[in-house]
Amino acid sequence: MKLYKSSLLGILAAGLLCGCTDRFDEMNTNPGTVTEANLKYILPTVQELACHVDATGYYQLADNLYAQKYCQYFANMSTSFPTDRYGYNDSWSEAGFWTPYYLVLKHMKVAKETAAANPDQSNFCQMIRIITAWNTIGMTDCFGDIPYSTAGVGETQNPYDSQESIYRDVFKELTEAAAALQANGGQETCDANNDLIFGGDVQKWIRFANSLRLRYALRIRFVDPAWAQQEGEAALASQLMESNDDNAYITCAATGGYSWGNPLYQICGWSEFAMSEKMYEVLTELSTVEDPRLPLWFGVTQAYANCIATGASTAGVPKYKGLANGLSVVELGQPENSNTQNSFPWGLQAFPEYNTTGNATNCGNIPVTNVPLKVMTYGEVCQLKAEAALAGWNGAGSAQQNYEDGIRASLADERSFLSDKSLSDTSNDDTYITTGDVAWSSDPNKQLEQIITQKWLALYPSGVEAWAEVRRTGYPEMNPVKHSEDPNIDPAQGEFISKIRYIDSERRENAANALSPSLNQGQGDGSTVKVWWHTADGQ
Repeated sequence: MKLYKSSLLGILAAGLLCGCTDRFDEMNTNPGTVTEANLKYILPTVQELACHVDATGYYQLADNLYAQKYCQYFANMSTSFPTDRYGYNDSWSEAGFWTPYYLVLKHMKVAKETAAANPDQSNFCQMIRIITAWNTIGMTDCFGDIPYSTAGVGETQNPYDSQESIYRDVFKELTEAAAALQANGGQETCDANNDLIFGGDVQKWIRFANSLRLRYALRIRFVDPAWAQQEGEAALASQLMESNDDNAYITCAATGGYSWGNPLYQICGWSEFAMSEKMYEVLTELSTVEDPRLPLWFGVTQAYANCIATGASTAGVPKYKGLANGLSVVELGQPENSNTQNSFPWGLQAFPEYNTTGNATNCGNIPVTNVPLKVMTYGEVCQLKAEAALAGWNGAGSAQQNYEDGIRASLADERSFLSDKSLSDTSNDDTYITTGDVAWSSDPNKQLEQIITQKWLALYPSGVEAWAEVRRTGYPEMNPVKHSEDPNIDPAQGEFISKIRYIDSERRENAANALSPSLNQGQGDGSTVKVWWHTADGQ
């Protein structure tokens, strides 16, 4: 694991990552101690914290070492990292998830107090509320019941809110924030220097909030169908994302000697994780042609690139290859699992020269295109509407039309970041969509699998959200990990991790709450505990 810090945020956050007991108190600092400031200057800090743009801190520890492995976008290659085998690392979980979560909550409470005293700053407060809601759901989906309503106000003995109650409050937050933005009209806004996602575009924030409301309504569809339909139909009757122009991406500054902007591409040059076997299967086996997104996201193997560079034959050399999840340390040392034999996230989006010049060195020595970090896209919203239509919700439209529109939107969106549009061939798009298992099925049971699989692809590389969908629906069907370091999970029996356990500082400093057997519908805590919405329909 590399320890570079790519931004001022990372440097400032480093002070929070020292000493367990001190860190726990600091994460819960009373927001009243914060000096009041214009919220448009707090907004970018909250966005960076919530979206984990600190590459070697929050993003690597939470998104890459946990969520992106659990949803099987990537597989581990480092002999030092056990999380792909369901091994738990407390310091990674605390620093990657809990630290930014508490900080975001703290800032949100400050924002509400500030806006109450300064109504002209309401728009900025609503933006903070929306991105906090997005971050909060990601946190509760990974851990289940968590401190929420009283967290971030100076207390260490915070009660744990049920996941159901958190969802209810998030629906309220999103609904109120969108309504307030709509009502505020010509109130002061900001530009891209302050709003790293939408550059101060209030209408896009409204569409984002309503789209999130639809996302979370579907998340609870199997556990509370009536409530889900109520929230979902209200969202469908509101303004949703309407095209790729509404996509939510966060701009990541590319400054400093080793900062490439997008945190995924800063850490992907270290050869510590590769395309997973499951990702390779989905990208190459669903249709009669290769998924057009494969070369955009993943580079050819170094062995293949070396053949191109030297003029050697590529016969028998894999052009793209995925790695199994959960390999043992011994298996990771075998030749077929070496760095040269697998595909890394060095695709045409970020590393066109690696794939077009036959440069066989790793991407650390090759110029990178600064691709922004995905938050939510219209391609996903189309798949949300497709599932809503499948469920019979009013206002959802045609399931098939939404499904196919979503694929096309995702393809166009991913290509939009190419430095040279000619790098991507569009001639197979129709064949990809209309053949094989991608072609819309007449079987309603198969249709849900198709929708969720394409949503899983549209979400890439948003591991937290993708892992939630895998657990909720069981799609795409994950490959059992090869080995489990968690004695409670047996891959041979088709068992997968269901939740990340609570961190040690919570168990120690907040034991009365964190260790309560009443948590998570009376299941307590643990890796096999299913969160509230994780019904029998999911894995």
